[in-house]
Formats: sequence, C-alpha cells, structure tokens
Amino acid sequence: MMRTFTTRDGSIWRPSYLTSIDSKTCIGCGRCFKVCSRDVMHLHGVDDAGEILGPCDDEDDDFDGELNRMIMV
Repeated sequence: MMRTFTTRDGSIWRPSYLTSIDSKTCIGCGRCFKVCSRDVMHLHGVDDAGEILGPCDDEDDDFDGELNRMIMV
C-alpha cells in the first residue's frame, strides 16, 4: 500500500522515487548521489563498449586503462 501525503493546500502529493538510472544518458556528475539520503547509488566505471566495469572506490582508479567514463548505478 502506497502512503499518500497532502500539501498545505490539501491537494494530494505523491513523492516520485528514482528506480533506475539510464546508463546511456548518465554523465556521472554525481548530483543524484549528493541529494540521495539512502546511500543506494554508487559511481561505476564504464568501458568503450558500454560495459559496466565495477564500483569506483578511488578517484585514481582507471580499471587498467579501460575506463571511458563513469555513471551512477
């Protein structure tokens, strides 16, 4: 059962939650990570073929030269 909330004027408000991140459009800016209070997103590396390499634990981690960009997962 989804809980409903009301605004100050009495209208119904339902929060929208992020359920997935499109890896093709994500630029890895980290804005979603900064505003999320649940610690459910993590920065991952992506290679030239678009394969997710794994979590980026260190800013200097380049996955043995295969890192092309980073995305939030």
